Amino acid sequence: MGNLTRRSFLKGSTLCLTALGGMRLGLRSGPARAEWTGNRFLVFVFLRGGMDGLNLVPPISGPDRAPYESKRPTINIRTSGPTAALPLSGNFGLHFAAGGLHQLYQQGRLAIVHGVGFPLEFISRSHFDAQDYVDLGTPGHARGSSGWLARHLESAGQVPVGARIPALASGSAPPDSLLGRRDTMTLDDASSFHPNANSGTQVDGQPLYKRSTMMTLAQMYAGSGALDLAGSGAVNTVELIDSLNLSSYTPSPGANYPTSGVAAGLANQAKLIANIAKRDLGLQVATLDYGGWDTHENQGAGDQANLNANQYAARVDGLSQVLSALYADLAGSQMAGRMVVVVQSEFGRRVRENANRGTDHGSGNPMLVLGGRVQGGRLFGTFGGLQDGQLFQNEDVATTTDSRRVLSEIVADHLGNADLASVFPGYAYPGPLGLMPGDPIFANGFD
Repeated sequence: MGNLTRRSFLKGSTLCLTALGGMRLGLRSGPARAEWTGNRFLVFVFLRGGMDGLNLVPPISGPDRAPYESKRPTINIRTSGPTAALPLSGNFGLHFAAGGLHQLYQQGRLAIVHGVGFPLEFISRSHFDAQDYVDLGTPGHARGSSGWLARHLESAGQVPVGARIPALASGSAPPDSLLGRRDTMTLDDASSFHPNANSGTQVDGQPLYKRSTMMTLAQMYAGSGALDLAGSGAVNTVELIDSLNLSSYTPSPGANYPTSGVAAGLANQAKLIANIAKRDLGLQVATLDYGGWDTHENQGAGDQANLNANQYAARVDGLSQVLSALYADLAGSQMAGRMVVVVQSEFGRRVRENANRGTDHGSGNPMLVLGGRVQGGRLFGTFGGLQDGQLFQNEDVATTTDSRRVLSEIVADHLGNADLASVFPGYAYPGPLGLMPGDPIFANGFD
């Protein structure tokens, strides 16, 4: 074991269990309550950095096209040629690099919500504050002890005994949306999450070095203190991942995850979510982070089709490929109806391109919702307009839909959690937009 210490093991582990962690994933203390029902889950994709939603879903005709072109003379998405926007409903299109998302839209599996953001009094163009508002689900309050996904899990009911992985942060660290939830598994690469097993000597079917390492770790954390509980939880999780053989996975036919480019890492993390979802381990929520959207300089000319020279288009292409592959992967196992994917950024960009052919921090932005039960092929919400007098502070796309309204509908209808007051404290849910096929929980009103 060399100089491995109890604390260095926890610090070096890619599994994030707090010092109060349980002995294994899926178990937690607390008052008795009904178990979760159903097997649906949510994948929350956070585009960190402030994604330019106006170029993802640009106006391609109508009264907003002319001001869009005049305010974005270089980076506007074209309406003809190889970089022409892909047509959506009405006067809007989808970025030319989002072919996979466009197919999902045409299939009725992708919905787009216009002008999503925070209430006017809480709009912030600070990455730090705005990301906290999203993660915590509390616009105007950038500090808290729990994230909105953690509060959903807490209020949804008791974790069933068989739920081994109810919450998954697919990445190197858990987001603050899961802050306060100790049964979250944080895993980036399943193939590297095991003790070094390079030994030809076998004991009880396991390499000797691996067996001795795990026995030593178990002895190191044999006590009953907080550190011991966290350590034993980490040991048990290593054994769980090893027993599941998560590194061995074949996606469904037609699920073509990118293996190179800016989204290769995101693809591996999305593939892990599909892998775990298919094993019926009680997955309720999973998170993905995809950064690199802070495009202040050289965002990418609207007629530049070469993705190697167009940073924004390359990221859109990667996102589109990964999400379409994830959907195809679940659909190939008849599980697409169990999954809803929500894609959000902390804010949009300003309407006018800057002198560096980029865009600065803005506010209102589209939100993407996709899945087998989503009422897709439609644009929801209200686009605030790009003409004089319509922009927020004469700079940004106006916010017309509170992001919590979109998330509340998913939590209530898809995940079956009626306790929205606990998930989003202080928010008065006005009712569904119609993203889901029906909301039986609130069929009798929203009193």
